[in-house]
Amino acid sequence: MSLSVGELLRINGLDLQLVAGSSGLSRPIRWVHVSELEDPTPWLKGGELLLTTGMGVGTTPARNRAYVARLTDAGLAGLGFGTGFSFRRAPKALVDAAERGGFPVFEVPYPVPFIAITEAVFTRLVAEQYDLLSRSLESEHTLTRAVLDGEGVDGIVRALARATQGWVVLLDLHGAPVAATPAAAEGYLPILQSELQSPRAEGLRFSLSVVERGQHIAIQPVAAQGRVEAFLAVGKKEALTQFDRIVSSHAVALLALELAKARAVSETERRLKGDVLDQILRGALAPEQARASLERLGFDLAQPFAVVALAGPEQPDSLAPVCEAVMGRRPGPFLASPRDDAVLLVFQPDRAGFLATLRAEVASRAGASVLAGAGALRPFQELGPGVREASYALQVCRTEGRPHAEFADLGTYQLLLSLQDPEALRTFANSVLAPLDRYDRAHGGDLLPSLRAFLERNARWESAAKELLVHRHTLRYRMRKVEELSGRNLSSARDRMEFFLALRARDMLASGESSPARPVGPSVQARRRPVGRSPMHKDAAKGIA
Repeated sequence: MSLSVGELLRINGLDLQLVAGSSGLSRPIRWVHVSELEDPTPWLKGGELLLTTGMGVGTTPARNRAYVARLTDAGLAGLGFGTGFSFRRAPKALVDAAERGGFPVFEVPYPVPFIAITEAVFTRLVAEQYDLLSRSLESEHTLTRAVLDGEGVDGIVRALARATQGWVVLLDLHGAPVAATPAAAEGYLPILQSELQSPRAEGLRFSLSVVERGQHIAIQPVAAQGRVEAFLAVGKKEALTQFDRIVSSHAVALLALELAKARAVSETERRLKGDVLDQILRGALAPEQARASLERLGFDLAQPFAVVALAGPEQPDSLAPVCEAVMGRRPGPFLASPRDDAVLLVFQPDRAGFLATLRAEVASRAGASVLAGAGALRPFQELGPGVREASYALQVCRTEGRPHAEFADLGTYQLLLSLQDPEALRTFANSVLAPLDRYDRAHGGDLLPSLRAFLERNARWESAAKELLVHRHTLRYRMRKVEELSGRNLSSARDRMEFFLALRARDMLASGESSPARPVGPSVQARRRPVGRSPMHKDAAKGIA
């Protein structure tokens, strides 16, 4: 702690006598200044102990009181009044004003030189700074030892919490905790996440101070090579001291190195795992080589594998680390590989029904909407078909706006998806719908939208007409025109099935043609987000029965 006015008065040999402001004796002394000016405050910053012989305090009670008011308003620590020069005693009006304001005033006897007071204060301040430096270096060595001993990020956070005698939380860029000490510190996550999402934290480059729930909190970005890797929060009941900030700054530097190292290792592992997955899917590895590679990565080849394709508004290269962070908190090995428009995950789930939870966790950590498609559980020799199924399921999510889908639950889509060639889908759809296309173009008609609504509403005339905002007789006329042009009968379940599948095929083609695609694996096309989504309801298939 800094030297206070009360501690200065107790120093032996100075013989200083307090005459006013005993309630302010705890004020810390930042500096000592000597002035005989009537208003020295323009040359002061606050926290100073002012020494004067009284030449500028004035000779009237009003001027005495105004002098004290100026010093109090400027935030000075106190006033040392030298007697035996202009005044034998400190003026009564000055003393009374200082007492009312809780502003410490003490008399300095004539034999005591001001330099003695200055030396006493500066000696204490230098000792304080030396002690601060010594304690800071010792704590910095402790933090550095945690790194050298291989304790990593958790060790740095624990050492910082011990040094500051407070709590520490390290958050990733999505606001999720990376490390926290003590464990109860995670209770402050809502405060930290709220602050990081506030406008004043946007582009945060330096410390952000917060006082919430009786805690003084400092939040700092952890950056390496110009890239923010995480955020460090340090909190305690008392206001953070200069020591706390010095040690925290050293911790930030060490954390930046550790996180940059972890990112480099993670990216290298991701590339290696992605290479293994690519080689397996391309058939570049013989079965025994594939088996050995997967076993080295920790997979149990006697258990089935799951393949999940995930996509969001971010590019796959940005979404992949989020997926890895989520998978890293789960038991068991996994492979992650970013593709043209999705991230492929290969792992061995410990239970069924994992997809919804996995998608929700990735979406929460990414802070964005994420779609997920999963293939059926398969042995490792059938990862290729699993990738195709997961990619197909993801494509259906984009087409219908589902958050997640498993290939086994796609129903009639499985039939369409078995046509891996888009041209085959297009040919099939055109063979059924081309006459309707020509009529609509030539007459500005609405046969296709009307047919879609009719099938969506399970062939119920009233509800379909209501959706189209037309009379039911108008809809009946349009459906007769559909039958006339196509040569099919809408009362036939088989013909309704063909119409239904043709419309679905066009939905899938529309979802996949919004951008170029490159192969995701053998005979698999990975596609970016669709231009739009199909309005067809999942229960539309009832209309073909």
